[in-house]
Amino acid sequence: MKTIEFELDACKAAKEIEGYVIEIRRDLHIHPEIGLHEVRTMKVVTDELTKLGIDYEIVSDGGIIGYIEGNQSGKTLILRADLDALPMKEEENNLKKKKVVFSETDQAAHTCGHDGHTAMLLGAAKILTQHKDKIKGRVLIAFEQGEEMGGGIYNLCKRLHEIGGDGIWGIHLKSDLPTGKISVDPGPRMAASFVFNVLIKGKSGHGSRPDLSVAPLDCFTDFYNNLKAMRLNTLDPFKTITYSIGTIISGSASNIIPESLQFSGTVRYLDVDQGAHAAKEFKRILEKVCDLHNCTYEFIIEPKESDLIVHNQKECAQIAIDAVKKAIGTDALHSIPAWMASESFAFYEKYFPGVFAFVGIQNFEEGIGAEHHNGFFELDEDALKLGVAATVQYTIDFLNCENQFEFTPDKRDIKSLFIDNGFQQLINE
Repeated sequence: MKTIEFELDACKAAKEIEGYVIEIRRDLHIHPEIGLHEVRTMKVVTDELTKLGIDYEIVSDGGIIGYIEGNQSGKTLILRADLDALPMKEEENNLKKKKVVFSETDQAAHTCGHDGHTAMLLGAAKILTQHKDKIKGRVLIAFEQGEEMGGGIYNLCKRLHEIGGDGIWGIHLKSDLPTGKISVDPGPRMAASFVFNVLIKGKSGHGSRPDLSVAPLDCFTDFYNNLKAMRLNTLDPFKTITYSIGTIISGSASNIIPESLQFSGTVRYLDVDQGAHAAKEFKRILEKVCDLHNCTYEFIIEPKESDLIVHNQKECAQIAIDAVKKAIGTDALHSIPAWMASESFAFYEKYFPGVFAFVGIQNFEEGIGAEHHNGFFELDEDALKLGVAATVQYTIDFLNCENQFEFTPDKRDIKSLFIDNGFQQLINE
């Protein structure tokens, strides 16, 4: 069979369905659902797939996989979006004025942009389906449940690994990147992380006689100061890392020195060796400080480094750079540092060479620019068509590319990958 080179004005095609994408995004935004409870959201997606004539399967506690089969044999590309909202209340205003739409419930809100991710993927699917007779290969469109809390990644990643693929593409809208700009830089894009949760035990007593007690707060304070100093004293200054305490639980009354103190937090890094060193130092410092203060400790969640860095494979990133230039224009390309947040997209990239694109949604004139996970967060809907165009063009160019990529899939099975990286709590077989 003669190979048909598929050429399409992706930007024009995206503009033609812009209203469709915005309508879906607004509907999902008004009716947000948190992780593993995306019942209505999944029905919206499956209804649209049915209308588009796209076969799909539902992965229990995982999400949805749609199949777009081209008329020519070739590679398989996975396009991924996330479905869930956050368990929080949304503000009706952005940084400047009333939002176009906002959540109808105080219990959930799309304050991270997943509604836009889902809408853009459906828009791209609509365009690709209209031209599937020219597609060389196969496109899998994957909608992940519970990204924010890791609820759907295990089952969806496991199923995609069973099906197989040659590459993966994803988008995250970015609140600190101006609308009209897209970043597809090669290399690390989002950080690996580990969680820690520690219980320090002292000796309780009356507030009037601290000398007869062992205050876990004193121990924690000393540890916390040493933890802050760890970046300067023991970690490589040329390897990016951030860490913070998120919770502290201790005490029941002002005149009681508590028996224990529990604290938790996260460490995020772009170099696995740096993460491993941080975990080792964390435990060393904790042991020494607790011994100094006559306290004991136990790990509720022990610090354990992971190697789950979102990383744009260099050949795939070059395809993406060229795709953005072709579909939108060179001016749309924008290079930005890696985002120190973490993303489940890293799990897929252990098995498929990928690109995770950042699409800008910042528009201060319209009051849009609040950080993700913030009640004032809003996305600039003008950016959605650009995400669709980039997705479509990347899909076409990836499937038409016959070059071999420098990529070695992880040899571990899915379960071992999760356990080895300290995410056994996400295994929901």
